[in-house]
Amino acid sequence: MAVTAQGWRQRRAGRRRIPWLPYAFVLPAVLIFATLMAIPMMGAIFLSFESWDGLRPARWVGLANYVDLLQDPIFLQALEHTAYFVVVTVVLQTVIPLLVASLLNSGIRGSVVFRTIYFMPVVISLAITGLLWSMIYEPNFGVLNTTLNNLGLHGLTRFWLSDNVTVMPSIITISVWQSMGFYVVIFFAGLQNIPQELYESAALDGANAWQRLIRVTVPLLAPVTTVVVVLNTIGGIQVFDQVYVLTNGGPNHASETLGTYLYTVAFGAMASSVSELGYAAAIGVVILLLALILSVIQIRWGRAREIEY
Repeated sequence: MAVTAQGWRQRRAGRRRIPWLPYAFVLPAVLIFATLMAIPMMGAIFLSFESWDGLRPARWVGLANYVDLLQDPIFLQALEHTAYFVVVTVVLQTVIPLLVASLLNSGIRGSVVFRTIYFMPVVISLAITGLLWSMIYEPNFGVLNTTLNNLGLHGLTRFWLSDNVTVMPSIITISVWQSMGFYVVIFFAGLQNIPQELYESAALDGANAWQRLIRVTVPLLAPVTTVVVVLNTIGGIQVFDQVYVLTNGGPNHASETLGTYLYTVAFGAMASSVSELGYAAAIGVVILLLALILSVIQIRWGRAREIEY
């Protein structure tokens, strides 16, 4: 009995120590997150209720910054452009990569080579991508207008980045080109987990390639699609690099997004050349709330689809 009681006490002591082990592994990540993310985020939220130019003492203004945002025509224009960018890129960067991944998964020759080619733009920095495409869109000697002129399509040439109508579609094209390879890889990995027997059964039932895609691939890829949509949404709301490098929000704020407007306000690039960090922090909080709300909605919608299927 003594040995049994001693063993019981050892097992009980072991059970008491085990629950702390996971926390010990998680603690470094929590500290890093708190130091680099949580604390600065809380500081930005607090700053959004103040008026501060970075030099003079901050002044508490409460909700005045948020009220001013609702009356700021440039902010509302940037919000509209950001929403347009998010909607279009979410659709294109979900549908096109899914179709490409399905094609590569069908067993065509050279699929590995094509996957590499599609992924290459992902490893190029956004700043370099912007400079590259600015040369392509250059109205006088750019590749795009030169090609159109050589084909006799002179009427289609445009000042792509200087035209209020074409500037946002031009930037969206760049975003789709650069990000497509990343989402192709995600969809391709998801397709590998779908049993081929399902496609064979559907084919025996007379389903063609399109019907197999709609009735087999799309439903079974619902969790992967949710991830892709959420990542696209967050990236679209935060878009900054391509716009800043290509147009800096121009012409006449025609490509202004929340990210570029935040930068403009924060670093004093407006007409007054005076930074307003509190106002910029309010824009940052709006970006955070939009990303959080839309992500939660999309994740809940994705889980509902998973349960349904």
